[in-house]
Amino acid sequence: MADGGHGTRSGIVLAGGRSSRLGSPKALLELDGAPLVRHVLNALAPSCDEVLLVAAPRDAQPEELDAGLANEALRLASAGVAARVVHDARAHLGPVSGLATGLAAARGEIAWVTACDVPLLAPALVEALLARAERERDADVVLPRWRGYLEPLLAVYRRAAMAAHFARQLDDGVLKPTARLDERRVSIVEEEEILLLDPDGRSFVNVNAPADLSAARARVASEPLAITSRASRPARSPRGSSADG
Repeated sequence: MADGGHGTRSGIVLAGGRSSRLGSPKALLELDGAPLVRHVLNALAPSCDEVLLVAAPRDAQPEELDAGLANEALRLASAGVAARVVHDARAHLGPVSGLATGLAAARGEIAWVTACDVPLLAPALVEALLARAERERDADVVLPRWRGYLEPLLAVYRRAAMAAHFARQLDDGVLKPTARLDERRVSIVEEEEILLLDPDGRSFVNVNAPADLSAARARVASEPLAITSRASRPARSPRGSSADG
C-alpha cells in the first residue's frame, strides 16, 4: 500500500480488447483455476490503494465479460480493496483509449497500468516501479525496457500529466502508446534492474494466442510458484470500494 508520505497509488488493468485470436474474452480465460485477469489483479492489488478495470463500452463487449469484470471488482471489494469498472467512451481504439480512460478515472497521484494478459506479473516489479515513481517526482512515466523494447503496458504513469497526454493523442488518432513519449519526462528501467526483481522475466509473458495460453498452462504446471495468485493475496484497503455497474 502507499506510504503515508506519498500520494495514493492506482492500479489500472486494461481488459477491453476484442481477443479475436482467442475466440472469447481474454480476461476470462482460465489459468490454474482462475481467469487471467484475476492473476494480474492479485499481483498489483497489494501495492495499490485502488484498482480500476477498464473495459470497452457496454454495447461493444460481451455480456459475459461485463459480468466477469464486475465479479472481479466485487471480489476485490470483499477483501477490502477499492475497485471499480470503468468503460471507454469509444470502442476498439486500442490501449491508448484504455490509458486515457483509466488515467482520467483514477484517483491516485501515480498509476500502474497493465493489460489483463500478463498472468505471471511479478508483484516485486509492480512495487519497485511504483516506488521509483514516488522517488523520481519529475518523471511523468516509469517505463521498462525489455529485450530492447519499451513496455508501455507494464509501466507507471503520473496521472494528471498523462491522462491529458493520452486524451490529446487519442483525439489526434495516434494509437501507438509510445508514439509521443519523447514529449514527456520518462525514466527507463533497464533489463539489468528488471532481472533483479523478476529473474525469469515472467511479467513479460503475454497471452495473445491459443499457443500462448497453452504455454502458460504448461509453465504453471511445471513451476508451481510461477503463478502470482499463489504468492500474493489482495491487500486490505481502508478506502472502501465502489463498482460501476
